[in-house]
Amino acid sequence: MNEDHHIFTDGSKIGNGVGAAFVHYANKQEITKSQYRLADHNTVYMAEVFAIHKAIDYILDHELNDVKIVSDSRSALMTVESLSDNREFIWQIKKRLKDREDIKLMWQIKKRLKDREDIKLMWQIKKR
Repeated sequence: MNEDHHIFTDGSKIGNGVGAAFVHYANKQEITKSQYRLADHNTVYMAEVFAIHKAIDYILDHELNDVKIVSDSRSALMTVESLSDNREFIWQIKKRLKDREDIKLMWQIKKRLKDREDIKLMWQIKKR
């Protein structure tokens, strides 16, 4: 039986704090969650892209297959899938996804994400 992998990503800004996080579910069971503190000058958009970046790192490090990365940030997903965006950070994400057709990027609106009981998105930003 193949495992059903979903990684939900999020980025947020609370006051001056900026953070990114992801939660990995396999067969609707929470496996792990990670959160990251970003420099205060970062935007929510960059936090969203960073969360996707870290989710891909996690997938590759743990040799996961057939994974759906789910984000509520349509703009971050569009940037990663864009053919014209050549910023180094975005290019690194694209390069790692190039040969991994089994990693799917999906957009889901935040309300639907919050309403599902099996999804716990992390909003708290750890202070250093």
